Amino acid sequence: MLVSPRGASSLPYWMTKTTHNSIPKEADTIYTELLATDLFSIYRTAFEQVTGQTLALIHPDIISTPEDESSRCKNDFCSLMLDTEVCKNRCTEHTLDLSKRIDQQAFTATCDANITTTLIPVNTKLGIVAYLRSGQVRTDNKEIDPDFFLKVSEAMPPHVARDVVYLFDEAKVYTKDEYKSRLTLLGAFALQLSDLANNLLIKPNPKSGGIVDITKRYIHEKLSEKISLDALAENANVTNSYLCKQFKKATGLTVVEYINRHRIEMAKELLTSKNVRIIEIAYETGFQSLSQFNRSFHRYTGQSPTEYKAELSN
Repeated sequence: MLVSPRGASSLPYWMTKTTHNSIPKEADTIYTELLATDLFSIYRTAFEQVTGQTLALIHPDIISTPEDESSRCKNDFCSLMLDTEVCKNRCTEHTLDLSKRIDQQAFTATCDANITTTLIPVNTKLGIVAYLRSGQVRTDNKEIDPDFFLKVSEAMPPHVARDVVYLFDEAKVYTKDEYKSRLTLLGAFALQLSDLANNLLIKPNPKSGGIVDITKRYIHEKLSEKISLDALAENANVTNSYLCKQFKKATGLTVVEYINRHRIEMAKELLTSKNVRIIEIAYETGFQSLSQFNRSFHRYTGQSPTEYKAELSN
């Protein structure tokens, strides 16, 4: 059973300006392209690492969402429920109910298992082309609903039913302020995805895809070296400004953001090695100084390289 939105009246303005139009015919293509973008992939990784919450991109026609996307869940309680098939359909139905209730704002509600979820529309000039779904967390200290537990426990062996209660009790409880701050981040990201989706709706210049692909290949070949915009533009045989415009339109990221984010992903892999010093990793991933590396690493992961490496050792 859904409950009324939590704190909906105090949501930021950009979460109260969407309209729930009919699904545009191009939505399926746009959704697939958004899901495959570097912008979404990198943002999701950073958001989940920093907040500990799950983030999924849901198809505007909820039931058309790929299974591996709709079932994304990082809390152990929901993961167990999905593994036992008890909540698989319930989770989809709950998300569908949320989408039907979206009118002028994002919608937050709690499912039968007392797990909170939020759906934020990615809106374009043609209508909603996707939803950001986050949450799947506890936002109060209420115990698991006895009626719900009785119903689902009938389909489980006794030892699994005991695990369900244990994992629910162990799940992290977020305060409403903590949860709202995460929604603020997602709302801003939804705006970025909306801009990118609107660009995708415009028939692209056939040359732009080639330019972007050429630039990406060059970046990954030279990722450990100093990369200048002049060199990238010369390699693609275009002007600097044209390259920047086409790259941002195709990926949702500036050239510098794209380079730095991939350098950080490369650095994270190198940090798994116990025998490599952080200063060596900084230069090996193309950063010009240790301080620049530390700033960039913290910006994209929420941790310093030292903290990240220590966490891997635990």
